[in-house]
Amino acid sequence: MEGRNRNKMCNKRICQEHAREGHIHRKKEPWKDAVLFLGLLLLLAGCAGKTGDVPGADTQAPPAMARGAEQPGLVPEGNGQDMCGEGQGEDPEDAGMDSALQELEIHFLDVGQGDCTLVTCGGESLLIDAGDNEQGIKVQNYLQKQGIDFLDYVLCTHPDADHIGGIDVVLYKFDCGTLFMTGEERDTKTYRDVAEVMKEKGCQKTLPVVGDQYTLGDATFTMVGPYREDETGNNNSIAILLAHGENTFLFTGDAEEEEELDMLFGDTPLSADVYKAGHHGSSTSSCQEFLDAVQPAYVVISCGVDNSYGHPHAESMNRFRAMGVQIFRTDEQGTVMVTSNGKELTWNCSPSDTWQAGEPTGGTGAGGSSGESQEAGPADGTQEMEGDSQGEAMLYICNVGSRKFHYPDCSSVEQMSEKNKLTVTATREELIGQGYEPCGSCKP
Repeated sequence: MEGRNRNKMCNKRICQEHAREGHIHRKKEPWKDAVLFLGLLLLLAGCAGKTGDVPGADTQAPPAMARGAEQPGLVPEGNGQDMCGEGQGEDPEDAGMDSALQELEIHFLDVGQGDCTLVTCGGESLLIDAGDNEQGIKVQNYLQKQGIDFLDYVLCTHPDADHIGGIDVVLYKFDCGTLFMTGEERDTKTYRDVAEVMKEKGCQKTLPVVGDQYTLGDATFTMVGPYREDETGNNNSIAILLAHGENTFLFTGDAEEEEELDMLFGDTPLSADVYKAGHHGSSTSSCQEFLDAVQPAYVVISCGVDNSYGHPHAESMNRFRAMGVQIFRTDEQGTVMVTSNGKELTWNCSPSDTWQAGEPTGGTGAGGSSGESQEAGPADGTQEMEGDSQGEAMLYICNVGSRKFHYPDCSSVEQMSEKNKLTVTATREELIGQGYEPCGSCKP
């Protein structure tokens, strides 16, 4: 008893000393702890109520609002925090969430001498171009076999017929959320057909803005071209960089060296695991400075069997081979597909090992372009130039007015008057000997 009284006196003295030093001792009050715990439970319930489902409510937005709204999927600026203060950029493992990404598939369709690529991720889809006019039904059937009934995005890189020829069928058969197109319009039947369907379906074009980002399931894609509003033709192609986890993919349409160099000065790094070769593997695209920035591990070339332009050109193939990349080609392997889990890539076929350049044939090739397309085959009146050959004879388009010669896929060819257009098979030296000068754009 005496010991307990002594301890009480000691404790009292210690408390008095602590009070003088600024320490405060309070008696334990269990009821306050209970109130605090109850308040915490109410706070957690409030946060859950903001993100949870409301019983009986429709949790799925109407398709028109969810997919057809202005710029759907555009990634907003901000710090990525919700009202409960939980950062959306938080490491999934720290949050106790499943970190697995939705699988991404990229289908490089075999549409002959043209371009068409389907990208799917998390039930959402992006279609880039749709081949030439006669390829529309083929693209439609392929999409339907993939179970697609709605396209979240349709992207027309530029208005050449071998890229937009099948778009009219696609837009007629499938509703689309956002239609990306350049501001360039063409007075061609192919372009008018597309414009007519757009009007009938109420489709409005969305112009590309470099730097804008859009979501596609767990993937995002960023506009990286074009830069020049007054540019037309190939160097006005829409270009995007697609990112899925650690994997990246670059698509540049028919962009040639001029636009490629523009992209090098942009804010978005162009490094990509997979590069869809610009302009069907033409020597006017995939310049060395551009490839040095991209550093692809894989290159996919979309071109037609025995196409008249010699795609892919030997110059491009030599650059690819020197970099040690693996090549996939639709003219050799048909439709090529790659699957990404965010870390690894899986292909549906083995890479090409031929390293064989195309050979100009004088025809359009399988599924090749014709008519008003820049990818048109030689018109009647093809001539064989005479002279001492000092190199390989190739197909060229000569302008008898300006006395310049071009590759058939040069953007200047479409602007050329028919009366001044002359299709020839000759060597470069032979044409120069005849008084022609090489085009400064395609540099034949």
